[in-house]
Amino acid sequence: MKALTHIVLLVAMAAFGFGVYHVAGVLKTNGGSVVKPSSTRAEALPGTMYVAQQGAIYRFKDGAFTQITDNAGWTQPAVSADGTQLVAVRRYLNYSDVYLLTSNGRIERQLTHHQSTQVEGNHWAFYPRFSADGSSVLYSYDDKDPYATYLVDLAIFALASDGSGGVVQWTVPNDYTGGDADPVPLKNGGLIYTKFSIDLRSQVHSQVWIVNRPGLAGTALTQPDENCAQPAVSPDESMIAMVCRQTGLQSTGLVTARLDLSSSTIGPETILARGQLAASPVFSPDGQTIAFLAPVHTGEPFQLWIVQSTASSSPTSARPITQNVGLDSSAAPAWTK
Repeated sequence: MKALTHIVLLVAMAAFGFGVYHVAGVLKTNGGSVVKPSSTRAEALPGTMYVAQQGAIYRFKDGAFTQITDNAGWTQPAVSADGTQLVAVRRYLNYSDVYLLTSNGRIERQLTHHQSTQVEGNHWAFYPRFSADGSSVLYSYDDKDPYATYLVDLAIFALASDGSGGVVQWTVPNDYTGGDADPVPLKNGGLIYTKFSIDLRSQVHSQVWIVNRPGLAGTALTQPDENCAQPAVSPDESMIAMVCRQTGLQSTGLVTARLDLSSSTIGPETILARGQLAASPVFSPDGQTIAFLAPVHTGEPFQLWIVQSTASSSPTSARPITQNVGLDSSAAPAWTK
């Protein structure tokens, strides 16, 4: 029985690759010929957007892309509510850190310090987001057990954006799943995020969860068999967008639903895009449009797409606005006024 238990645990650990990092692995840009975004133009969108490609962050405004950081492992930018600051991940070979940047890409402050002289002491940080009031930054972090460093399950933490004080742990991940990802802070102080779990058949599932305060159990907004992840919330917090995978690992759907924060529930889901590898949605500042990343053709690099967020949109109304860039599909665009 003990040997069987060990085998089950090993299988579950193998399933880790289909947890948080299944998004980065499956949605990895591959194949095709790509150019730097700064060498092309696209349809102009309202406001300003930030995207990542191959270790650099680009600002997209008035139809033109401008590279604002060097190619040094930068990814997953998020923008403050007033548009004056960015928070982003800088990824190294075996660790990553969260940095505070100006809107022009200049480093203001390193918020985390995860490098260690011992490999097993290194840590990872991903998916940083500003709180609604900008006073803190929430992010996913692998709070590894020093006696079992192979347990790399991300939990969501918060720290002050000015670098003061300690960190606060928001969530407790399920073991051997990859953990909790994609934090979306709410105006009322709550949090929506992606939680991974493993069922009795050792199948990994993703769900969108909501929690009101750090340390609480929270409530599932979606069912395990929907395999929904990567939530985005509209500026007025009345609507949620998610990427859901009901069938097959190579096909996802972009769906929206009404969000009721008073009851911690969502309404019926509307499919805005299907039959493609959609990833990383974000609402426009006015909430009328959703941008997301997806290949134009199977196996090609990820492009920037848009679709109207209204229920009248059909699954065929989504359209790409770039054709020859290869954006980081695990880095949701950051869109501000």
